[in-house]
Amino acid sequence: MMLRPARWTTQMALVAVLTGTAAGPALAEYIIRPGDTLEVAVAGIPDLKQRSVVDLDGLVTLPMIKPVPVGGLGLTAAQAAVKEEMSKKLYQQRTPAGAESVTAISPDAVTVSIAEYRPVYLNGDVSKPGEQAYRPGMTVRQAVSLAGGFEIMRFRMTNPFLESADLRNDYQTLWMQYVKLQGKVWRIKAQLAAPGGPQAPASPPAKGKAAADDPTADVKALEQLTQAPLPKELLDRTRDNARQQLELERTRYGAERAFLQRTVSVSDDQIALLRSRQVRDDENAQADTADYNKLKEFSERGNLPMTRLSEARRLFLFSATQSLQTGVQLTNTIRERDDAARKVVRLEEQTRADLLKDLDEANVELGGLQSKLQAVSEKITYTGMIRSQLVRGGGAKPSIRIVRSGLDGGGSETASEDSPVRPGDTVEVALHTEVPELSQ
Repeated sequence: MMLRPARWTTQMALVAVLTGTAAGPALAEYIIRPGDTLEVAVAGIPDLKQRSVVDLDGLVTLPMIKPVPVGGLGLTAAQAAVKEEMSKKLYQQRTPAGAESVTAISPDAVTVSIAEYRPVYLNGDVSKPGEQAYRPGMTVRQAVSLAGGFEIMRFRMTNPFLESADLRNDYQTLWMQYVKLQGKVWRIKAQLAAPGGPQAPASPPAKGKAAADDPTADVKALEQLTQAPLPKELLDRTRDNARQQLELERTRYGAERAFLQRTVSVSDDQIALLRSRQVRDDENAQADTADYNKLKEFSERGNLPMTRLSEARRLFLFSATQSLQTGVQLTNTIRERDDAARKVVRLEEQTRADLLKDLDEANVELGGLQSKLQAVSEKITYTGMIRSQLVRGGGAKPSIRIVRSGLDGGGSETASEDSPVRPGDTVEVALHTEVPELSQ
């Protein structure tokens, strides 16, 4: 085998680099698109230095020449097109001495460069979404850094540490309302289920007492009172308040019902006395009537003085009036007694209706509180996970897609933080936080 000199090998490698035949592929020239800003300068003529944005038709407007179509061209071709147009013009300028001179623009004096590329747009979980200036070689990581970095809280919540404290305060407040409402439900059910009607006394059983030992108690509600995540002192105080309110309601209802029942009892005694009196009054009236009729017969025969007949007539009228008054008083007393008895029935019915209405409203309110507690509990779990992830600096995985315009081929592709971006790209960022679902 013939060995080649080292000098010859080096020369061949240099030729390969200069002719683009090396192992690495040559980078494609950038294609100018609408939105790019070109800068044109002419050596020796500062007044002709100008920037111009490529419009939607791909034209760039420059002084002294007509709009030049550069959209879809590479920078080399665009520079050649501008040089060709400007080299056809003569530039008239005034010298420092005041004389006017005409200068022909040389193509070699004209330079065209890209002053600003089309911006890159960022959308999603970044601190400052919107457009960012493009720099050659920019990656997704650099674009996100210019946008302030990832921001998982932008659409989800405020500061997770402050949010967590507020949520825990709301959670405890809701539980206090829930426990208080459970005490009300227990009291209402105890009043409705007590043997002998709402007026019967009742008190909550001790913790752990079986339902069979106290059938008037709502054991499930009491278990809720004891299982709430609140201090024991607060739960005990709530139970005592429920017991005291129940006793007050029993006392109030019992006093009102006893008053009406005493009215009925007194009326019954009065009715008995009036009936006995009416019997005697009727007997007296009948006897006085018989005496009057006999004396009237004697008076008609002339065997009785008129004074005696008048006295008998007066006694007869008095007895009849007394009997009539007793009858009226008996009727009024019976009506009063019936009214008092109806009031007792109405008191029981109205009390039961009010209790059922209060129970229904309390159950509806309990359902609302349960939903709120569930919602706040889920928020606490979520913010706790976010907070722990922020503390340990992980847990959020970015999902990145690059969307390109139709001029650059269109479509979208999945990318990573190290993927390069092109001018005009839209980078969509979404952070997926691993938060476990709450058990139902």
